[in-house]
Amino acid sequence: MMRFSRLTGAQAVNGSLVFSLLLCAAIVAMGGALSQFEIIPLPEDPLVYEWQLAEQTAWGQLTAWLGFALHQLLIWGTIFYAQKRYSKRDYGSALRPVNVWALAINLAFVILHYLQTLFFYDGIAQDLPSWTAQFAVALMLIVILGMENQRRGLFFGKKIGFRKTFTDGLRKYHGYFFSFAVIYTFWFHPMAPTLGHLIGFIHVVLVMAQGSLMFLRVHLNRRWMFLLEILVLPHAFQVALNQGSDIWPMFFFGFAAIFLVTQMHGLGLKPWVRQAFYGSFLLLLLFVYLVMREPYQVNEVLRIPLIEYAVLFIMYWIYLAGAWLASRWRRFNIQAVR
Repeated sequence: MMRFSRLTGAQAVNGSLVFSLLLCAAIVAMGGALSQFEIIPLPEDPLVYEWQLAEQTAWGQLTAWLGFALHQLLIWGTIFYAQKRYSKRDYGSALRPVNVWALAINLAFVILHYLQTLFFYDGIAQDLPSWTAQFAVALMLIVILGMENQRRGLFFGKKIGFRKTFTDGLRKYHGYFFSFAVIYTFWFHPMAPTLGHLIGFIHVVLVMAQGSLMFLRVHLNRRWMFLLEILVLPHAFQVALNQGSDIWPMFFFGFAAIFLVTQMHGLGLKPWVRQAFYGSFLLLLLFVYLVMREPYQVNEVLRIPLIEYAVLFIMYWIYLAGAWLASRWRRFNIQAVR
């Protein structure tokens, strides 16, 4: 443990990047062995997950659910310990024992899931609709929008006046939710060697690494954090293409729009760089909706941004309603005592 404590968070980030690529190579190498499994026929409904066995097995479901549950509980334990042990004043550069434990737990369960796919294939998708995994990741990205509002703003650098207690609550408890979202997604899918899966596994491995680096300065590195956000764009785009879906522009332009409206304003880019991004987005948008698609279909560009921003404000309004009810309840109790 003392030897690992000499490593820095930045070195752990670099190691996670290398490991994610090695994992992809291992998944591709396993691809031939997975041909032994009989997969369900390609469903017409895009909400039906197609990478699952035609007939589920007891061992497949048991190993997937047990792996998910143990992985989740152990990581929640490291978060709980870290929050009890450290505070905002304790952010440093060198790995602490809790960071090593979290990284080791995630590494062990990545290996276990690889073996579980090799021998049993099925993830927890057999028992759950595919939209649940998509919703978990989407909600994680929405929470990030709220957490980062005070640093980069929400709309073209403009900050929204959310109550401090709301954003503080997001920051305090985000680790528990983010770990659930990413571990749920990780065990939802088998390690299938499609390009969409590979990008997805790179994404979840890096997010798990980020969660393991709690209370380290690299955990707050804005470029590293941006990478974790933007990887959803190529993943969603590629998955839509894999499924033969014609709604790939909704994912590509939708997440690109969120980048232009919110995410890039936290990167400290020069004005001409931002203008270049705006211009490139507009030219590509015109080409796709004037040449490849019909102009009236341009409304699909707005769907993902509108949903994400709307859900964030709904979350805030729910918080305000809860805070108002709590204050009324406290006032009622005080008056009752008097």
